[in-house]
Amino acid sequence: MIDNPHTAKYWTEENYKDLQKAKNFKDLYKIAHQVLDRMPEDIGQVCGPIATGGLGSVEANLKKFDETVRILQEEGKIIFDQIPFEWPMQELKKTVTEGVKSILEDFYLPIFKSGKITTLYFIKGWETSKGANWEHDQAKQLGLEIVYLV
Repeated sequence: MIDNPHTAKYWTEENYKDLQKAKNFKDLYKIAHQVLDRMPEDIGQVCGPIATGGLGSVEANLKKFDETVRILQEEGKIIFDQIPFEWPMQELKKTVTEGVKSILEDFYLPIFKSGKITTLYFIKGWETSKGANWEHDQAKQLGLEIVYLV
């Protein structure tokens, strides 16, 4: 279960079950799409280091992500929280040959192109992450608002 009440209210019991059964990143995107459909307009998403760069470990980077998501939500911003997807992603990366590329192209790109996400919030130090640099390039190409957090 998700312990963030701002995030949990958009999830169903079925979403939790599907998260555990996901076989690839496209399966995870299907869940994300369902969650996004339950959220109000003008959704933001946090971007920054997870697997590369940042604080030096996935655990430390995810902690920073979670803190940032919660702060933005407490400020009243509608934030799509990708933290619930991260541990299944880390497990899938071990078995999917196109790991990181597949995460970006099969999970994040469809989210960005969905029209649901309007703003990307970049954590300080995002430049150290290959994935966050890719997200930044996509944001520019798709015309999404970019906010640099301090």
